[in-house]
Amino acid sequence: MKSLTAPGKYYQGRHILRNLSKYIKPFGTDFTVMLGPSTKDFMEPIIQTALEGTCRVRFACFGGESTAEEAQRIGKLVQEHKSHGLIGAGGGKVLDTAKKAADMQQCPLILIPTSAASDAPCSAMSVVYDEEGRFAAAEKMKRNPDVVLVDTQIILEASEKSLAAGIGDAFATYYEARACRASGTTNSEDNMGTETAFALTKLCKELLLQYGEDAWNAVRKKQYCEALENCVEANIYLSGVGFENNGCAISHGVYNGMSAVLVPFPVSHGVGVAYGTLVQLQAEKASKEEWQEAVNFYKKVKLPLCLEDLGIDAKDETLLKEISQAVCEASPLVKHMPFKVTPDLILEAMVNVEKEHDQE
Repeated sequence: MKSLTAPGKYYQGRHILRNLSKYIKPFGTDFTVMLGPSTKDFMEPIIQTALEGTCRVRFACFGGESTAEEAQRIGKLVQEHKSHGLIGAGGGKVLDTAKKAADMQQCPLILIPTSAASDAPCSAMSVVYDEEGRFAAAEKMKRNPDVVLVDTQIILEASEKSLAAGIGDAFATYYEARACRASGTTNSEDNMGTETAFALTKLCKELLLQYGEDAWNAVRKKQYCEALENCVEANIYLSGVGFENNGCAISHGVYNGMSAVLVPFPVSHGVGVAYGTLVQLQAEKASKEEWQEAVNFYKKVKLPLCLEDLGIDAKDETLLKEISQAVCEASPLVKHMPFKVTPDLILEAMVNVEKEHDQE
């Protein structure tokens, strides 16, 4: 059987939060709003103004880590407030916590990403970490978010580094989907992905290659342009729906392994995944043309080309062996490749990434 899952509604555009009440009205008039600590000061007045006179809101500040305990705390607040639903606004960890909290309470969920740094908003997956920030699990919620609202003016005001991280996360989607398709791996619903789902990953890659650099420059210069809209759609919607309905592989497996060994992890999720895609391409023995396409694109949007770009010493053989072991043990994702993946294969691929970089 094949399946395709997605958020109930997806809205994207400049200043769309001014009409927030319109988008959440079908779910009630009383909401708990969870905000990230770094976004609270500017998001709280935006939400208050947009909902004034139409909805009652109570604000809660995210505790800093996407743990099961934090989700329970937020869920308890929703229950105590007798809220009709939960609104999560912030980065990936805020949104993942909101998903788990809403799942616990079985209440409507509205997500508002404040950057395009990951594809977390659209999926039913919630990544859980332990108190030290180590990856613990990727858990599937009972349903996808009811509404995802992406205000591209807010995305524009975030950093170009956050956009690049999202590009890195999204760029992996096609390659991982292709691998899962070749190996017969099922998606998050334990079904095969539809042709539509795979086509979305191709479109995701195409939009990134065509508009990614211009979007990155737009955010860097704080100058809005249509390229930003297309890149954000790829980062958040196409990548989110794409990975959930096709699957992940070495790209994310490398990130999971590295973040299990290196605590705290020195770079963002998307940057780590971007490096993981280079490792996957080497493990697949990708063509020179496909490799060069990725490398040339990475240069344009400042994504990592080697371990040094992640703050990792490529000459530390003990560390590299530990990472390659963790990649195969900390995550089942490497099993989604159409060939057997071993620590030796991962180590060889990492070394080959370094060799290619040295030859540039």
